[in-house]
Amino acid sequence: MRYLKFSSFILFITFFTACDKKTGSEKVDFDREAFLVNIADNVIQPSIENFAFNAEGITVATNSFNANLSIESLNVLRSELKEAWLSYQHLAFVHVGPVSSVNLRDRVNIFPTDAALIEENIASQNYVLGSAANVAAKGFPALDYLLFGTGNTEEEVLSYYADPDLGENRLQYLTDLVTDIQTTSNLISEGWPDYRSTFVGNTGTDVGSGTSLLVNEYNFQFDIRIKNAKIGFPSGGNPRTGGVLSPENVEAYFSGWSGELAEEAVKSSIAVFKGEHFDASEDGLGLDDYLDALDARDRNDELLSRAIINQSTAALEEMEKIEAPYSEIASAEGSQLVNVYNALQAVIPLIKVDMTSALSVSITFQDNDGD
Repeated sequence: MRYLKFSSFILFITFFTACDKKTGSEKVDFDREAFLVNIADNVIQPSIENFAFNAEGITVATNSFNANLSIESLNVLRSELKEAWLSYQHLAFVHVGPVSSVNLRDRVNIFPTDAALIEENIASQNYVLGSAANVAAKGFPALDYLLFGTGNTEEEVLSYYADPDLGENRLQYLTDLVTDIQTTSNLISEGWPDYRSTFVGNTGTDVGSGTSLLVNEYNFQFDIRIKNAKIGFPSGGNPRTGGVLSPENVEAYFSGWSGELAEEAVKSSIAVFKGEHFDASEDGLGLDDYLDALDARDRNDELLSRAIINQSTAALEEMEKIEAPYSEIASAEGSQLVNVYNALQAVIPLIKVDMTSALSVSITFQDNDGD
């Protein structure tokens, strides 16, 4: 009887710790396929649908603005731009499959925008938005300039488009920018159904698997695009700046929406990490559950999932203390934005070192940030 009990115990241990021959990682009591299905169907797909809805909204508003230059149509277009830009913040965290294929981040959100190049394109009418030369002259930041940076008042912005010499060219460039966003959205929406089976079907953790792609893109967006681009570089908080302030480099410089966009990005990071159903209260299988199944812990022996959520929340709370546009805050040395940067930086070793190690995922992107 004692032998049977001992044999049963050995079988139990073998079931939960046997090595996965495909990935070399330890098997755990966690359904990776169910995890990927939740991310695919309840996080990625509705994020794509929401972005598509907002892309359509900005298209309709642009057509109305072209047909009737008025303060009302201008403000509707500005509002649609903001909603589309906010919806992008969530989709950027699941930059996989068709989202990655169209290179959504570079196609719609390279900032700071190049106002001089935009004006040059408008004057010459000789431009290809898809060319590498115009990466900083399109997307949301370019629209931010065209709808807010071309005048100090609503009336001045309208006059910019009513100009007898260049007004028509300016409206055409505005339309072309929005058409490019709409086209990008269409490509993502059309490509996702075919890619979904590939994403959920590769349940390993090797390079190219659904988990590896998700973890890498999650890290890239948090580290490179939020911590550095939105906060560290404009504020001088990132060591690579040498403490040089560049407030003009914040996201949404002309509209002053930088804080709202950054906060939405961090909120999205937490939601995606937890596998929360998009725009719903249900919490599905996420990276937090995966880490908990592994009993992954930080250097203080706290559950790693809890440490990541707590530190991300702490960074968000630092952001919420800021009321003025980031361009104003970044003008002061040692500003609140530096505090935000430091709070975000504290998340990086948790997600870029501890999480990837626990999940047996390799970081495949490179940066020179010294993290």
